[in-house]
Amino acid sequence: MDKGTIWVFGAGEPSPRRVELSDAKYLSLNSGSGGFFAVLHHWDGDRFEVSAHSHSAPGQAISRLALHAPENECTEPAISLEGDLSVWAHLPGAFTGWAFGDYRLLLTAHLPDVAVQAFAWFDNSYDKGYQGIIGVTEVPGTQLLIVSIQRDSAPVLYDPQRKQMLRKLTLADRGGNPEFQYRTPANEFWSTDYDFIVKLDGKSLTPIKAAQLQDAASGTRKFIGKFCFNRDASLCWVARPFSGDAVALEADSMRQVHRIALGGQPLDIGILTDDTIVARDWKTGVPASRKC
Repeated sequence: MDKGTIWVFGAGEPSPRRVELSDAKYLSLNSGSGGFFAVLHHWDGDRFEVSAHSHSAPGQAISRLALHAPENECTEPAISLEGDLSVWAHLPGAFTGWAFGDYRLLLTAHLPDVAVQAFAWFDNSYDKGYQGIIGVTEVPGTQLLIVSIQRDSAPVLYDPQRKQMLRKLTLADRGGNPEFQYRTPANEFWSTDYDFIVKLDGKSLTPIKAAQLQDAASGTRKFIGKFCFNRDASLCWVARPFSGDAVALEADSMRQVHRIALGGQPLDIGILTDDTIVARDWKTGVPASRKC
């Protein structure tokens, strides 16, 4: 992502292409199934939209969900939907963003009705000048959500039907910005926690194993970048901006088995179907790619 633009990398293509999607301040992406993905458009609270796209034509919005400003302080934000609503069956059922003075949760399980909630538990026990809600992740086979909080190693297990926080999860106590991915073959969740990767049992949501992936001088810490799995989820590739490389963990043991030097400070990372690792530099945005 680059403000309202996404970078698209293709196997066998000499360089990535940029696809402008909106004039949003920034975007975030949620993967779906069947070749579809969702784009969250953030305008620092002034607007919030989610659009549905296909990998074959990423620049075209198949459908769009928009949250509109409430008419007054006593009313809730309004929702509008357009396009082919059937695509939402291939996308996550929960999205979150900051809009109109609060963090909003959008639930799309019962379209054309969209449920909009605020997180009542996100109160002054959190340092709201320092922390925010950065994402939600669905727990397969349940209605539950994992809610990630900025600079917090205790993401919240939330029940949107009851509108209740059930409990806080445990990561590596590193105060990171947890980003979750579900590893389907093993029924595991993997999450970043600053300089650690943590994997959790997909049913109990308790930690199984953790690995520290970035060294630092005594008394300091350096964060890791994004991570991704290969096609059969047997390897997890992690970008390391302070080492100029990406490393691969054997997913069952979490043992480091490969390293690829990329140069610069790679932060974003992905793997293509021809086993090419692609990354973008943290500060310059310059792309890099290498066959793994």
